[in-house]
Amino acid sequence: MFSKPIFKQSVRSNGALWLVITLVASALLSNFIIRFDPADFGALSSAAEGTAFGSVLSGFGTILGTLETFYKMIAIMLGLVYIIFSANNLVVNEVDSGSMAYTLSTPIRRSTVIFTKMAYMIGSIVLMFGILTGVGLGVSELAHHNVSGSPMTEDVEAAADAMDRKPSYVRKHLYMIKDDKYAMQAGAEARKMDKTAYGEYLDQAILRDSYKAAAAKLTDNRQDKYSDSDKDKDEIEITEQELAKKPQLMMKDNDALEAGAKVTGQSVNSYRNSVNDQIKNSKNNQQKEALSKLPADPTVILSTATTAGAKAIHTSESNIKDNMSLLKDDKAIKAASKATKVPEGQLKALIDSSEVNAAMKSDKSLEFDISTFVWLNVGACLLILGMGSISFFASTLFNRSNQAMVLGAGLPFAFFLISMVIQQSDSLENLKYFSLTTLYKTDEILSNGDFGIPLLILGGIAAVLYGTSAVIFCKKDLPL
Repeated sequence: MFSKPIFKQSVRSNGALWLVITLVASALLSNFIIRFDPADFGALSSAAEGTAFGSVLSGFGTILGTLETFYKMIAIMLGLVYIIFSANNLVVNEVDSGSMAYTLSTPIRRSTVIFTKMAYMIGSIVLMFGILTGVGLGVSELAHHNVSGSPMTEDVEAAADAMDRKPSYVRKHLYMIKDDKYAMQAGAEARKMDKTAYGEYLDQAILRDSYKAAAAKLTDNRQDKYSDSDKDKDEIEITEQELAKKPQLMMKDNDALEAGAKVTGQSVNSYRNSVNDQIKNSKNNQQKEALSKLPADPTVILSTATTAGAKAIHTSESNIKDNMSLLKDDKAIKAASKATKVPEGQLKALIDSSEVNAAMKSDKSLEFDISTFVWLNVGACLLILGMGSISFFASTLFNRSNQAMVLGAGLPFAFFLISMVIQQSDSLENLKYFSLTTLYKTDEILSNGDFGIPLLILGGIAAVLYGTSAVIFCKKDLPL
């Protein structure tokens, strides 16, 4: 059922195209990852809201959202180029040129020929996306250090350099930055914040990391406790977000408290006391109360303050937005307070809050969930396998290359174009029922929703069409 000579011939005929497509896809994927900047890509996503490109660029605020765009557009387009030409070369082109007659004149069964070519087609597609998965994981780790652990931000690297420590160690122990004035200064400058705002950011970042560590330990303990129960994974798992809303969940688990305390550099008792303070939430209540007394929406106030502050210190509004700490300059804050009718102290607190929220959002956007990324690749691979089965089917159905290309190239590209049109206009959403690309639900993959059944359908379509192709080739009359 498998012929090494035919397989080698298939590799020689299509290997160059496979290599070019794989290298181009890997290079573009690497470029997407390396060039991802939370501020710039987030601004691009915000600017596209309400436009024809809004749905296409909506995910640019996070690194995985950006890669979603790569996979549902560029990866599919490159994959289509490969499957259309390789499927055509594997069968119908040989029939049309007469070389298939020579192959079948040897003591090799038709079933062996078609099975071998099918194995090459499927294997090359799987290998292509396997390489893309490896490249994506490797480049993201090298560029952002977010695969093996938490993302490495520029302030951590600057602070680590100031303390002559390894950035990876400092990232796991952010409290070290707060304990070193030179590290604080370096980190604040790298984040384009003053030390007051940067200190508040570190407090929130340390708390976030401690909740993450405690939540992981809580989940481990709950898995041991409920291993014999009927509870599913979601019922057992405690996420960082759930723990942030209900810190009391960890108060009776010493292992969780110890894990959280280690991140903060505190003793378990001190950490327990700080968690109790968080439960009381007195600090957040004060902040909410202060913000509730503002005369207008915080976004409007900051916009007005930015305009007034920029004029006062003779700089551009873009410079202020890029470094909000400039707005705390004596002249700038005075002009901003006058323009917004907000007291200087309250306005400074609002600026700090805005900077801290932006920094936390930036950190969040760099988070890289390995399973989500792998599923993006698996989904794209199954989609290309499904579309490739159409091209392969056409290649076995017809005896002329031009006829096979009409179906084998026309239908997959039509599916792709339909998906592009749908993204540009909500009024054409019903067209999704006429395209295989609809079964590749990238939004569901990113949100950990229901994407399994559509992917199984894609796999089923591929299996049926590849199997049908083999039957057709074995039974049809060939112009030999």
